[in-house]
Amino acid sequence: MGLLIISIVFGGLLGCLIWLGVGDRLPIRRPDKWSTAMNLLIYAGASMFVIYTGIFFWV
Repeated sequence: MGLLIISIVFGGLLGCLIWLGVGDRLPIRRPDKWSTAMNLLIYAGASMFVIYTGIFFWV
């Protein structure tokens, strides 16, 4: 349970930092972009998944 909470917190923070650096660029190669909230959710979700699997397989 602690591993899940850690990955949610750090994934959310990392998703926000990625959004600050990259911005609203999704979907790639399309003129109409998704909303800011959708981009934040995708960045945070991808970060949570990477952090969770990284910690799970590292420890």
